[in-house]
Amino acid sequence: NSDTIDQTVTYTITPANPFCTGIPYDYPVVVHPLPDVWFDPPVLVVCSGQAAIINLYSHVAGATFSWTAVGSSGNVTGFSDGSGSVINQVLQNTGNTTEYVTYQVTPTGSEGCIGNPIEYIVTVLPVVEATITPPATVLCSGDTTDILLQCNLTGCTFSWSAVASSPLVSGYSPGTGDSIQQALFNSDTIDQSVTYSIVPSVSGCGADTTDYSVLIHPRPPVSVTITASINPVCGGIPVTFTAIPVNGGVNPSYQWQVNGINVGINDPMFTYTPINGDNVTCVLTSSESCISGNPAISNLITMLVAEQPAVSLAVCFDTITTLNAKPYKLKGGIPLGGNYTGPGVDQFTGYFFPALAGVGSKAIKYTYTNVYQCTNYFIRTITVINPAPFTCGDDILDIRDSTTYPTVQIGTQCWMAANLNYGTEIPHTSSQRDNCIPEKYVRPTSYVPPPSFYQWDELMKYEDTEQIQGLCPPAWHVPSEVDWNILFTNWTNNAFAGAPLKYSGYSGFNALLSGVEHFNRSWNFIDFAVMFWSSTSHGPWKAWAHGMNEQNYSVSYYPSYRANAFSVRCIRD
Repeated sequence: NSDTIDQTVTYTITPANPFCTGIPYDYPVVVHPLPDVWFDPPVLVVCSGQAAIINLYSHVAGATFSWTAVGSSGNVTGFSDGSGSVINQVLQNTGNTTEYVTYQVTPTGSEGCIGNPIEYIVTVLPVVEATITPPATVLCSGDTTDILLQCNLTGCTFSWSAVASSPLVSGYSPGTGDSIQQALFNSDTIDQSVTYSIVPSVSGCGADTTDYSVLIHPRPPVSVTITASINPVCGGIPVTFTAIPVNGGVNPSYQWQVNGINVGINDPMFTYTPINGDNVTCVLTSSESCISGNPAISNLITMLVAEQPAVSLAVCFDTITTLNAKPYKLKGGIPLGGNYTGPGVDQFTGYFFPALAGVGSKAIKYTYTNVYQCTNYFIRTITVINPAPFTCGDDILDIRDSTTYPTVQIGTQCWMAANLNYGTEIPHTSSQRDNCIPEKYVRPTSYVPPPSFYQWDELMKYEDTEQIQGLCPPAWHVPSEVDWNILFTNWTNNAFAGAPLKYSGYSGFNALLSGVEHFNRSWNFIDFAVMFWSSTSHGPWKAWAHGMNEQNYSVSYYPSYRANAFSVRCIRD
């Protein structure tokens, strides 16, 4: 019966003998069809670990199925014999080659008729195992990856996605293929990475995702700065140059150049004796692997080289003094800005202290160092002598110019009984200047000696210190307001001190009414009044002075402009 349903064969049986024929008899025979089997899907390829689902059908209604199963090797598992209308088994292939499971399916009809067994072969692909080389990748920013993707099966394909550790990384993208070749850039200052998630597949069989990270070093710039131990410099002095590298690595190399000519290598320090105008640079080659701007050239240093300066020391201070004289400031060194040294010299203030220097000739050195560190000096001698025996009332000899002055004891003070007459005469129409020459104005008169006059700054040697020696002889000083007020108290106060202090008085002070000089323009108050300077200043433009005149018994207090020229009396230290 080749049909899919039952068919009948009817036999008509007629009995007969030689002599007669019987009545025919119909005998039906039912012929069942043999069941067949067909499969859905007709062909099946599964990946290892995937379920093989096979639907079993027959053209004969009511057919059932049973099967036996056998694998192509011991590497394939998960199959078993069974029955039913669906084969649903998870098949495993633990090998590296394709394996097969053969199912032999036998159909059985509802009447028990057994059809012909049919084989169904399921192809079982092995597990996809990816191999990524190299096992790790470290790049410098801008380098290209060379990642080779392979697997254990023929026909493998790969796909990947990519993600960076920082938004400052660029150049990566998802893709497919058997290698990843992408130029990756890291614009950060620290290491960053790109992680590729790689998925291999064969005939639609995928595998577990493999994460592969690429470490990307930034490329910091190489630089080098050089400094000179001294510049400007004096001729003949060696100069040491020091290179300060940035991103130079563990063992950088250095190439020093003078005027473009290589002169020294492989040392961050270089010493030589330059000449004026030399140009010094350094080329640094870093030993780092991930850098930019290598090799780097340093800044340019142009050497300024000079010779020793011309130094002089004018006679701008007393070159002879006494052991008991006040300290005085040393001046006259040219160029300005040097320093004074020697016995009795305070090199920080520039003052000479006779008492500290001691008796004898003292070499005073003025040393000047210019911006090129060139040094020169000039020496002058100050002679310190023991003071001559003195009792107030005796005449004193000014050891600087041999001028003799009478003195007078008034109370506790010892005063000169004559005006100071020291220095070089200049015209009263010219200002006295800070020129190392003690200058004075002299008014022609019948007085012997004629009276001398001083502007305040000249008298004070251009210092603003009370009771300073100024132009007074050694061991004497310009009286301060304290000194003047003590003098006045001998006659109660200044209101009564004028009469005894004038030349016509009885104190012995003998103040001559020699007048004054105003602002280098005119003489005034001649034979009528006199003004004496105090060493006490009155602001930046004035100083205190005291005046006496023919008609008044008092001594005035007068804050005078320093440019006026008045008489001077010195008082014993």
